Amino acid sequence: MKTFLTGIAIASVASAASAQPLTLDELLFRANQSVIAYEQVFSNAVTEESYEQRIVRFDGSPRGERQLRSDMLFIQLPGAVSWLGFRDVFEVDGEPVRDRDARLQELFLGDARPAVEQATTIALESARYNIGDLVRTVNLPTIALAFLHPLNQHRFDFEHLGEATVDGRSAWIVGYSEQTRPTFVQSRGGDTFARGRFWLDVQTGQTLRSELILGTSRSEILTTITVDYRKDAALTLWVPESMHEVYERPRRSRADRIEATATYSNFRQFGVQTEESVRVPR
Repeated sequence: MKTFLTGIAIASVASAASAQPLTLDELLFRANQSVIAYEQVFSNAVTEESYEQRIVRFDGSPRGERQLRSDMLFIQLPGAVSWLGFRDVFEVDGEPVRDRDARLQELFLGDARPAVEQATTIALESARYNIGDLVRTVNLPTIALAFLHPLNQHRFDFEHLGEATVDGRSAWIVGYSEQTRPTFVQSRGGDTFARGRFWLDVQTGQTLRSELILGTSRSEILTTITVDYRKDAALTLWVPESMHEVYERPRRSRADRIEATATYSNFRQFGVQTEESVRVPR
């Protein structure tokens, strides 16, 4: 009932505002309402991920490739305003690496360590399958969505950059840049300010595409993550369809870069029971 009422509120606001010119503040309000509705459905979701990672030399020639297949879980811990992503890798270059169900259960049913510590440990464990020597845990398709949450928007400056059509839907391109410390993403060097763009549906505020950039031309690592979304019939909301990543070392003229493309399918929700059991979909 709660999600249904939220949907009515969003639709009513969009209808009432359609008679007057759209403003950036109005669109950002629709966007934060869509994120709230999104988290109610998407806080305990799992999807199948096919993940191709490549090392590319400075001249564009390939140096290495890795294929991962995983179950990707999205979890929102109590009181949090962002999602933790858990990539449960079950196949590397066509070879199985571990039992899938056991790892899913360990996320919730391990020892008595705090939930945040458990989730962080598992995220780092999953990251060891990434190709190359660059340690990264920001390769999650939903990370930029958290910037639109009403509790996070004040951390960013937003700017209307133009209009576009995405899958037949009218969208505003909205640029953003993080302004406050501590920053949302932390690196070994400390604060890492996020910037990028959103393609927001002008009627609903739904994110149709997101771009996240971490670092600058003076940084040790420059990261660009672009995510495209699609409407999922089962969950009745827009979900990540693909994620494209580029990791560069701009201060090294002949350095390799890492490129990766992930695609997502078979989204479904899973249930967590407080009586120390977990229902995992198959």
